[in-house]
Amino acid sequence: MSKLGVLMPGMGAISSTMVAGVAAVNKGISPATGSFTQMDYLTVKGQKKLVKDALNLASFKDIVFGGWDVDDISMYQRALESKVLENSLVEQVKAETEAVRTMPAVFDKNFVKKLDGNFVKKGKNWMDLAEQVMKDIENFKTTNKLDKVVMIWNGSTEIYLEEGKIHQDLKSFEAAMKNNESGIAPSMIYAYAALKMGIPYVNGAPNLSV
Repeated sequence: MSKLGVLMPGMGAISSTMVAGVAAVNKGISPATGSFTQMDYLTVKGQKKLVKDALNLASFKDIVFGGWDVDDISMYQRALESKVLENSLVEQVKAETEAVRTMPAVFDKNFVKKLDGNFVKKGKNWMDLAEQVMKDIENFKTTNKLDKVVMIWNGSTEIYLEEGKIHQDLKSFEAAMKNNESGIAPSMIYAYAALKMGIPYVNGAPNLSV
């Protein structure tokens, strides 16, 4: 079975709950309640199979988590702060959640007015930041010996943004990134980096990312 990396821009309550939840399932502490892939079924050629088996998906035990955030923090600390899960459960997966730490994020306060960032990437333009994200992805994949990687946006919802000329084709978008134009949001930079590397990008918020 292939080893899967899950990279998440925005490692707050959603991401920390995901990391802690998967660790709890892997340790037999909790069932995979609510997981479509782990508990639901598909009928394939007349046979009823769990979704994960029917689609030959990576096992929970073969998933490695990582991601970016404006805070330098572990998923153990974040899970305790978020209070989505009981502290007693979080403590049982302390080792697994402490091992998942954030990387510096791409951040622009113009797109999330109520958030401040002190653990952020710096670069000469948006393209430079995208290249830094791509380097993070490559290092994460190599270090963890991953077969595949997916990216899931779990960050804050960005401000509403109308499509402009720079969003209509790749050439215009890349030129705008190099020129540091204002219509480019952090989620777009992550999406661009992922797609340029052939990595699926899941937009977990109603952002104008792709």
